[in-house]
Amino acid sequence: MKKALKDNEQYIEHKGKYFGLCFISKEKDIEIKVITSLNEMYDEGKEMHHCVFANEYYKKDDSLILTAKDNNGVRLETIEVDLKTFNVVQSRSKFNGVSPQHDRIVSLVKKNMKKIKKIAVA
Repeated sequence: MKKALKDNEQYIEHKGKYFGLCFISKEKDIEIKVITSLNEMYDEGKEMHHCVFANEYYKKDDSLILTAKDNNGVRLETIEVDLKTFNVVQSRSKFNGVSPQHDRIVSLVKKNMKKIKKIAVA
């Protein structure tokens, strides 16, 4: 438990400046936000059936993990952004698949990459 609390504190310390970052599609049917805690990261991995929590993506200093949801709060994809190159490394749906909204999700993140970069250099 202590390790989990320490890991969460470190995650918040390293990624906290990105919390509150949110991108919404023109159609208002996709919302993308930064994952703000290890609890959220755990839930993301569990619900999406992929390794975002198990492989400790929260410990990767150069990665920012975001979640894309529809307007009903249903998870669509988990996105990893490289904070050195400011590229989308991966965007995965359930079972590491690709959602029908995949291209729109990746495009929305790319269109807002300047916002991520601005926070990174601040």
